[in-house]
Amino acid sequence: MKISFSVLRRFARLWPLVRGRDFMLRNILCRPAWRDALAGEGSQVPTRAGFPMKVNPGNDFISMGLKLFGNIEPVTEAFILSHVPEGGGFADIGANVGYFSLLVAAKRPGSHVQAFEPNPPIASLLEESVALNGLTDRVTVNRLAVGNQAGVLPFRLHDTNTGHSRLAADGSAGDIEVPVVVWDAWWAQKQPEPKIHCVKMDIEGAELLALRGMKAFFQRQKPALVVEAYDHQLREFGCTAAELKQFILDLGYQEARPADGNFYFIHSSP
Repeated sequence: MKISFSVLRRFARLWPLVRGRDFMLRNILCRPAWRDALAGEGSQVPTRAGFPMKVNPGNDFISMGLKLFGNIEPVTEAFILSHVPEGGGFADIGANVGYFSLLVAAKRPGSHVQAFEPNPPIASLLEESVALNGLTDRVTVNRLAVGNQAGVLPFRLHDTNTGHSRLAADGSAGDIEVPVVVWDAWWAQKQPEPKIHCVKMDIEGAELLALRGMKAFFQRQKPALVVEAYDHQLREFGCTAAELKQFILDLGYQEARPADGNFYFIHSSP
């Protein structure tokens, strides 16, 4: 059965499941006319959650997904919202255009969000979205990467999926350089210490490096954690998903739901 782009476009906005999303989006991306039509829809997207946001123009995978579905990763979205109360704190490490940062700020009155996005043009889009929604008092956009070594490090850019842009692995070249902080040292400067109820981390293989620099914070605050874990990305930084998982378990965490490309954790003690 043939289906037109306009029908698929309307259907996708109502699609309630995780299954089938990747198939629909990749079908559009492999058809030049459909891909160009979606890419040409502009840089401001109305989300399913009710707030508008700026996305990367052109054929960028994450932004195309937001244009098509009006949200991303529904399971991750539900997990985050279930662990951030009104007035709560959220850290979005690897925010990209900031869907989860904006979601928490929009849906949790009085919340405070620390968003980390080192890629300058993408961080600018997030800042535009924050201003567009009048959320400057809730969302702080940090143009920083988080790692286990403070300084200025090479960063690799991906041309068709900004979500795959990442710190360069040891010894490899970067396209730009970005400032990097170690969370425990950076966070210690904030006094009194704000409460963070949930951390989302998606930094394309450098997750364990960042987590090693957050150990004191996790032991003290015990926030819920959702962290991306793909072996092929983690291996570039010298570890595996199994090692990443064990590191988090050793901090006193337990899995809260089955992994789906992300690990979901809550602390074993209140």
